[in-house]
Amino acid sequence: MSVTKESYPSKSNPSGYEDLSYKFVIKSSDGKEVSVITYGARIETLSVPDSKGNMADIMLGMRGLDEYMRDGGNHGAVVGRSANRIRHARFSIDGIEYKVTQNDGENNLHSGNPAFQNMFWKGEIISKDETDNCIEASGIAGIPEADGESVELTCLSEDGACGFPGNLEATVIYSWLVDGTLLILYRAVSDKATVFAPTHHAYFNLGGHNSGSVETDLIMINSDRVTLKDETNCNCEKYMDVEGTDFDVRKDTFISQLTTSDDPQMVMSRGIDQNYCINGYNGSYNFAACVTDPDSGRVMEVYTDMPGIHIYAGNHLGGTDQKGDIPYKPYDAICLEAQMYPNSVNIPEFVSPVIRAGEVKYHACGYKFGIV
Repeated sequence: MSVTKESYPSKSNPSGYEDLSYKFVIKSSDGKEVSVITYGARIETLSVPDSKGNMADIMLGMRGLDEYMRDGGNHGAVVGRSANRIRHARFSIDGIEYKVTQNDGENNLHSGNPAFQNMFWKGEIISKDETDNCIEASGIAGIPEADGESVELTCLSEDGACGFPGNLEATVIYSWLVDGTLLILYRAVSDKATVFAPTHHAYFNLGGHNSGSVETDLIMINSDRVTLKDETNCNCEKYMDVEGTDFDVRKDTFISQLTTSDDPQMVMSRGIDQNYCINGYNGSYNFAACVTDPDSGRVMEVYTDMPGIHIYAGNHLGGTDQKGDIPYKPYDAICLEAQMYPNSVNIPEFVSPVIRAGEVKYHACGYKFGIV
């Protein structure tokens, strides 16, 4: 496996970000390739083979840095400190109430700005041994070893950013693993108790980023229940068993079941936009979901140590969302966002996203690629 680094300039202001904006290209030993840019620690391209060995870029995205900096859809980005929604944009830690940015009606969505997805991260290439040492240090059982060199990106989310407490030092490692997985390994430490609940907002289309609707792809989620949303599209304290509902995709099911349902939870979001509770959650690296494209034969499995996986089918894609000449349309992608449950900072029953001062916290998400 090899990693290269190159400049990733702005077209409208070529010299404005030259010391900040870079692209890293990580190639696996069997030919898979991912490119990562420092703005938002984003995946720009992700090329994997189909059943005939043909490579295609399966990551939706934008045309360049200028477009990513205007992007409201968080294409390919690391999102946080707190991904998804916080109800009423407020929470309490140790009896202190914090008010964060209201940017989704009365709620907070994906932290606000400046957050992980709209900051420039510092990047460097690290060795296989350094990567494996980080995997071991995470304490997350079940992650395979690295295939070779990796990319490590770091940023500082300052005390008070978007209203969140603590100077939080965040690290993200992108690495190909020996089993064909693209690993995203998160690490954070803060000088105050704070929220650390990141996710990765990749928009996947296993037929190729510009191949159209994913509704004929198959999805399977290792989950018996979902968390329910209130009238503001934010998690409340309720669960629902998927048995007998359109949310039941415990066996391979066409994604169209999740985009055309008349279930009120889906109607309010124009399709699936829901947190699934992963079966067997215990903090180790567990299987969460699988997507299959019957036409190309590409298969993607998702693994994580986190308790939830949020499924979103690009319901609001459109407008300027495009990497090529043709804008993307709703349902042209599927997002599988391994995460803490939305609004978990306000719901004691959920796994807490709070990390204490000085605590080093890791999370992981792996996208494993194969063919039928």
